[in-house]
Amino acid sequence: MSEKKSIIQKIKNIKNIELITALFLATVVLFVFFGSFGQSSTKQTKTSGTFSEYVTDLENKIKSVISKIEGTGECEVIITFAGGVQQEYAFSSENQQNGEISTNKTTLTLVSGKPVVIREKMPEVQGVVVVAEGAGKADVKLKITKAVQALLKVPNGNIEVFKRS
Repeated sequence: MSEKKSIIQKIKNIKNIELITALFLATVVLFVFFGSFGQSSTKQTKTSGTFSEYVTDLENKIKSVISKIEGTGECEVIITFAGGVQQEYAFSSENQQNGEISTNKTTLTLVSGKPVVIREKMPEVQGVVVVAEGAGKADVKLKITKAVQALLKVPNGNIEVFKRS
């Protein structure tokens, strides 16, 4: 017990203990911030995949939700899209003045030889087909249709629900 008191007393006698503690905490915060900063950038590159991976992931999420609706049972989901992914690229613009002649030069911005993508726009969902065990019942079919409408913002006429054989 006396050892603990002597250690506490020694710590109290250290000049500028608040400053040392603050520096230590600041160092820990910086390590956490920069450690998570590097990880988040690698996670972004892992999650950005091909369009077919996006479609498969979306179909699996819709399937997961629909299969939890009471009476649905096993189901399969297919989603079709109008077109493909649209990418918007970064450009740099340079205005040059030679006397009375003014020229504007626009060039594609490259990083490591690849164009910089500002934004990717996924195509609109064109149609959805759901095949479910419980789709023979009108109320289950309606619930499935409403769920797909809510999740994908697809018009009712572009959703087809069929009974699974």
